[in-house]
Amino acid sequence: MTKRFTAFLLLLALNLTGFTADIQAQENYNDSSVISLNLEQAISLALQTNRSLINSASGVESQKLSLHTAESEFDVKIRPSANAGISDSEGIIGAGISLEKKFQVGTKVSVSPSIGKTEDEYSGTVGISFEVPLLRGFGGKANLDKTERSRFSVRSAERSFYLSQVNAVLDTVSAVYDIVKQKELVRLFDSQVGRLKQHAETAKIKEKVGLASPLDIYRAEISLKDAEDSLTVMKESLRNAGDRLKLILALPLERAVEVSAPLEVKIAPISQEDAVRIALKHRKELEQSEDEIREAERRSDIAKHNILPQLNMVMRYEQYGSAEDLEQSMGFNENRWSVNLVSNTDIARTSEKADFQQSLITARTARLNLEAKQDEVMREVRRESESLSKSQERIRIRKEQIAQAEGKLALSKIKFNHGMADNFDIIEAETQLQQARVNLLSAETDYIVGTYRMRAALGTLIIEN
Repeated sequence: MTKRFTAFLLLLALNLTGFTADIQAQENYNDSSVISLNLEQAISLALQTNRSLINSASGVESQKLSLHTAESEFDVKIRPSANAGISDSEGIIGAGISLEKKFQVGTKVSVSPSIGKTEDEYSGTVGISFEVPLLRGFGGKANLDKTERSRFSVRSAERSFYLSQVNAVLDTVSAVYDIVKQKELVRLFDSQVGRLKQHAETAKIKEKVGLASPLDIYRAEISLKDAEDSLTVMKESLRNAGDRLKLILALPLERAVEVSAPLEVKIAPISQEDAVRIALKHRKELEQSEDEIREAERRSDIAKHNILPQLNMVMRYEQYGSAEDLEQSMGFNENRWSVNLVSNTDIARTSEKADFQQSLITARTARLNLEAKQDEVMREVRRESESLSKSQERIRIRKEQIAQAEGKLALSKIKFNHGMADNFDIIEAETQLQQARVNLLSAETDYIVGTYRMRAALGTLIIEN
């Protein structure tokens, strides 16, 4: 996941893909030029420029910085110090430096050289101290708690980023195929408007010579107005679909965008049992739930450990000296040492015990959440699988309807051309054929978009390196 995230940031910063450079070149050349994208280019651009993805990536970086802060707890700390004051009408100044190191088992080591000066003499001290937790706070688990929490947050943020990528891809695919569908609908209805105009003109000519009635004219013109209204609606839907894609890709709304995508329906059957098995193996939501269980159990162990009383052993050894001369004061001819047991603990430890009980509840809840998430994933996979099956059946039915409508239209044209029928049959047949084609187009685009949703449900839409 980290490698994939790093690659994302690299592409985002450098814009290394060829089509992004082409778009930038188009923008530099002419702000009114058309941006042309195929489906793969639109998806790649979305993965680089989508605002939600950029925000999600920033969240990952923020969590990584928090992890770095947590890990720095075990770095060597260098703390300079200085003091100045008055004691018994005597001025005192001093300076020193402390080098501190905390180890993962909880032991703290500190080395503190210092020098001080009063009106009469100099003093120097070099001390080393050890603080060792004997009960609470001893061991790697307890001392790495903050770091492990941060690592869990990073993993969660990276999974959230991955799911944001999946959503961005699904939104892009849906928007692209919506544009493709609306463009084809505009073409179909524009063609229908042209045919109905011909019918209306033909009816007017025939009416003048007594071969048609005013009813034929009204019928053609009413159907024409319906088609023109549908064409207007489709053009508006096409504009809205284009604006939706521009928002996903973070492109200026005033720029024209042309997209292309294959309309080939490729049926790759997979049983529901196999689909569920794949989803349970690959879904990031399940991986996150399992990680939450591990994290809850780890925190429960820490909460149990914190019930122990606090008892630390503090050892300190110093060498020091004082003299009127600075150099002589650095001889450190005197020494002192101390060993102390230090404790500061609530005897009842009520809050610690309550925290432990709450951690047990959190762990049980996390396990229940995993079971619920597994059921949700299986339900989603079955729903998408059934949706694809229904789309396949709809495609088959619509193709049969088109064949039937084409046969009816051919028969209507023969009867109309031989004066055996008025234009009612032919207009009705053309309308039915038009509707069958519209329905087929919707079924095909629904199936194609559904295949992407199915891959998302399986957890295989985006494969990590």
